[in-house]
Amino acid sequence: MAFALQKSQGARKEPKRSPLAGWLGKKSREDDDALPQLDVAGGLNRALRNSKAAGDQPSERIEDHPVRDALGSIEAALYAIDRIRDTLEQGCELVISAKDVEDAGGRALLAERYDELRLSIDRTLTDADPRAVMLLGGGQRHLDVHLGGKTRYSVSPMSLDLTERGLNLSPPRNAFAELDEVDLTLDELDRALGRADRAAATYCRDAQYLIARMNGAFE
Repeated sequence: MAFALQKSQGARKEPKRSPLAGWLGKKSREDDDALPQLDVAGGLNRALRNSKAAGDQPSERIEDHPVRDALGSIEAALYAIDRIRDTLEQGCELVISAKDVEDAGGRALLAERYDELRLSIDRTLTDADPRAVMLLGGGQRHLDVHLGGKTRYSVSPMSLDLTERGLNLSPPRNAFAELDEVDLTLDELDRALGRADRAAATYCRDAQYLIARMNGAFE
């Protein structure tokens, strides 16, 4: 539970310029290769601005609009991941605090508050941009991007709901009556944070490729 222990020491995330810029460079704990330090958000903004400016002009780059739409979906997913991750961090702090509460009634109140936070993750997905829900929530499907001719690029969905296929966060069954349950909950949260980080890192790589494609890097 590496991340949970860090949060117990008062660690805080630094402000991010945008989801794409903020997640880029974040290293997955199970990935030995750090992401390249590129300004994906800046590239996205330039790509979309250039596409809009050329919108009224004839062009053979018929893939621009599908790529632009896919980048919009990725950005929406990253916004949702950011909110979900904030909720997971709050959950870590709350559950860790239960270790210092000796009264069973006090731990039960914390367990109830944690369950409310846990359930808010699904509400975040319900209220999210439909493009984000397509990649992160129920009714998922691959986002196939037409790049011209027979070339396609597929952005894969990665569930971040509460189910076993997603974050797999179970409700507190015994109201944190035993510290064993507190530790098991922290383990679940740590795995969920890792999954959220991996999803964000994957979508940033997708964005990098699509931005390069949109800017003609592979022509």
